[in-house]
Amino acid sequence: MTYYERSGTEPIGDQQRTHHANEVTADLIGSQVVLMGWVHIIRDKGKIKFLILRDERGSVQVTIPQKKVSATVFETSALLKPETVVSVRGTVVEAKQVESGFEIIPEDIRVLNTAERLPIDVVEGKVDIELDTRLNNRILDLRKPSINAIFRVQHSLVRFSREYLESQGFVEIHTPKLVAEATEGGANLFEVKYFERKAYLAQSPQFYKQLMLLAGFDRVFEIAPVFRAEKHNTRRHVNEYTSFDFEMAWIRGVEDVMKMEERMLHHSFSKTRKHAARELELLGINLDVPSVPFKRIKYAEAIELVNEAGKDLAVTDDLDPECERILGDIFPEKYGTDMVFITHYPIELRPAYTMPSLTDEGMTESFDLTYKGMEITTGGQRIHLYDLLVERFKAKGFDPEAFAFYLDPFKYGAPPHGGLGLGVERLTMQLLGIDNIREATLLPRDRDRLTP
Repeated sequence: MTYYERSGTEPIGDQQRTHHANEVTADLIGSQVVLMGWVHIIRDKGKIKFLILRDERGSVQVTIPQKKVSATVFETSALLKPETVVSVRGTVVEAKQVESGFEIIPEDIRVLNTAERLPIDVVEGKVDIELDTRLNNRILDLRKPSINAIFRVQHSLVRFSREYLESQGFVEIHTPKLVAEATEGGANLFEVKYFERKAYLAQSPQFYKQLMLLAGFDRVFEIAPVFRAEKHNTRRHVNEYTSFDFEMAWIRGVEDVMKMEERMLHHSFSKTRKHAARELELLGINLDVPSVPFKRIKYAEAIELVNEAGKDLAVTDDLDPECERILGDIFPEKYGTDMVFITHYPIELRPAYTMPSLTDEGMTESFDLTYKGMEITTGGQRIHLYDLLVERFKAKGFDPEAFAFYLDPFKYGAPPHGGLGLGVERLTMQLLGIDNIREATLLPRDRDRLTP
């Protein structure tokens, strides 16, 4: 007896899928199709059974009337359980009682794999399951069409952002994630044993993407994980996230970086609205493409706005999440947009490599991009002058000798440059109106979660 016979399953054999579920339309009435996917719902009405077959692109109804199918097909259908993996060969027929206007009458149903009793339900809205339980069973959770759709939208956002940068002469790079020193400074580092010495997981590709400009690459970008050892447990933080970074040389000032980002996002949103239309509809999202240029306000103005709303902050104080939420309410009403650049952050609040402002004393040529009340991007012009860079590292309390690998190349002619880091999960979260960033993270890593 073969394994297939023992398990009650069959090999695919010579069957080949002809269509995905979303490709079966009323235009195919009278045609034979072969579909493969999971048993999403099975309804047994005695002499007729209804199978909702789900694949990675949608679902379709397979109707199994005892009078119209073979005894083998009807007997097989009686064995089907949720999430059984099947292949269905059948004919598309008109069915006015079905919302789509058609159904499939099967000539052959093959069980390709069986499924045990599910720890969570994957049918939309059937059971309200706590987030922790869903994340513990994340692979099954991702089968739910609305959850799967989140990451197809995310894919589109990244895909078309990459497309735009490539059209502008950017080169994709891949920098080390094991580093000898902190990029952003501070203690929020994951320390790892690296043979006989200490190393750290990278907080950012910042130093390396800058150095690639000094190496003559002109414009670079990277989409990769970064790690922050912050002991928080909030709806907007995880300890590993995907950072979409770019860096560009020969800029006239920080405005060039902001222009590049707003055009990139405008392109990405426009293309995503078209190419992920099915997923956006499933999620109930009417994607609003932000107009270019985005609104710009200075940090001092943002402080004034939150103080007018009841806060009491000095211009050197940081804007916390509550302040961002306040601004998220103010910006659409005051400026008619959810996308706002906040520029000229105080020098105390920015990393050592940030260019001091040429116009606003005590401030920097830097920005954050806020979207619906959350910071999704941090960027700015970098210091390209060696002596000033060393001076700023010392002012921040860093030993320049420890950063010689980064600082020394600036002795040999560094072009004016700037760039940014965009949080992919935060962008997804805000665009889709998701409350917790873990839901916009494929496999979240926070202080309590290291699996699956």
